[in-house]
Amino acid sequence: MGSGPVRFGPLRLWLGVGAFALAGAPVPPGQAQPAPATEESRPAPPIAPEAIPSAEPPADVPVVFQDQPAAPANPAPPPAAVPPPAASPSSAAAPSPAASSPAADPAPPIPPAAVPAPEPPPADLPVVIPGATPAPSPAVAPAPAAPAPVVVPPAPAATPHAGHGGMTAGQGGEGGEGGEGGERGITFGASPEVAFAAQLMLVRGHLAIGMELARAGNWDDAVFHFLHPMEEIYDDLRPELRRRRAPGFAAALETLSNRARAKRGGPGLEAAYRDAVSRVDRALVAGVPARLRNSAPFVTEVAARTMRAAAAEYEAAIEDGRMANVVEYQDGRGFLIETEALLNRNAATLRAGPRGARDWAEAQEALAALRTAWPTPRPPATPAMSVTDLIAAVARFERAALRWR
Repeated sequence: MGSGPVRFGPLRLWLGVGAFALAGAPVPPGQAQPAPATEESRPAPPIAPEAIPSAEPPADVPVVFQDQPAAPANPAPPPAAVPPPAASPSSAAAPSPAASSPAADPAPPIPPAAVPAPEPPPADLPVVIPGATPAPSPAVAPAPAAPAPVVVPPAPAATPHAGHGGMTAGQGGEGGEGGEGGERGITFGASPEVAFAAQLMLVRGHLAIGMELARAGNWDDAVFHFLHPMEEIYDDLRPELRRRRAPGFAAALETLSNRARAKRGGPGLEAAYRDAVSRVDRALVAGVPARLRNSAPFVTEVAARTMRAAAAEYEAAIEDGRMANVVEYQDGRGFLIETEALLNRNAATLRAGPRGARDWAEAQEALAALRTAWPTPRPPATPAMSVTDLIAAVARFERAALRWR
C-alpha cells in the first residue's frame, strides 16, 4: 500500500497514504532510496503524467467514470456505493507503463512530492468502501401532521322542542315572526303521524279564532285568520295529504274566507265553518289509523305540542311589556280553544287509565291557569300574564299531558 503501480483510484490512494501517517511510519523522501544493487538493476523508468491520479474532487461534485452516465445533481439518499475500480473500463483499457515493462521488478516508491494530498471528505459525507455493506441510514421521524381544523357548526335557531321539560323564554321567534317559528316548530322531532295531526290542529285553531271574531263583527281580523291556513300551512300539508290519500280541504277554506271578506254572516257563515272543520277532521281520519289517533299518548302529545305553539305566539305578541301584535295573540287563543276541544272529545279515553282521573284533573287545572292569558278575542292593553308565568303554566300542562305516554 503506497507503492507499486497506481491502479486503485483516488480513494484507495488517499487511504494508503493515510495509513502511513496513522502508523507513524516515515514516508521515504523523493529520490532518496536507491535502486537495489543487483546485476540486473537499472534506473526505473519515469512515471507517465497520466498515471498519477489527480486530486479527489470536492464532495459536492459527482465522480463520473468512463462509459458511465453522470449521476443526478441531487441523488436520493442513501448514496449509491462506488463500484470497485477493478471493474472500471478505464483501468483495464489504460495500463500503466510499469505494467508493460519487460522487467518483473517492482517499481520504486512514488516520491511524496509527486502525490497530491487529497482533501479529507466532509464529515457529513459517508465513505463507501467497495465490497462493504453500507450502514443503514438513520430513520428520520416524519414530521407530525398538523391537526385538522375543528369546524364548529353554527347553532341552530331556537325552536320549540318535542321533549320533556320547560320552555325557555327565547324560543319561538325570529325577527318579529315568533308566531310563525312556533307553528313550524310544532312538528320538530315528532313522528310523521303526530306531525300531521299537529298541523291539522293549527288549521282548526285559526278557524276557531276567525269564527269567534266573525261572530263579534271583527271582519278584518276574521278574514286574516281564515286565510292564514292557506297561506302558511297548506303548502306543507299538501304532500302529506297526497301520500296518505287523504282528501284536501282547500276549497272549503276558500269558501269560508270569501264569506268573511264579503261580511256575510248568519247561517251561511256557520255552515261554511262547520263544513271546513269537518273536512279537516276527514283528513285526520283518512291519514292516521283509528287505534293511534284515539289513543291517550297520541292525543296528549298533540295537545302538548299545540300549547307550545300557543306559548310561542303569546311571546311574539308582547313587545316592551305591551301587546303589540294582535294577530299573534289571537293565534295563541285559537290554539288554546282547540286544545281544550281535543281533550274534551277524548275525555273518556283519558279518564279510563289507572291514574286517568288524577292526570285529567291536573291537566284541566293547568288549562284553567292558561285561560287567564287569553281572556278575550281582542287582547288587553297590558298582558294578563307575563311570558315567564305563561311558560311555567305550559310546562305544568305538558307534564300532566305526557303522563299518559
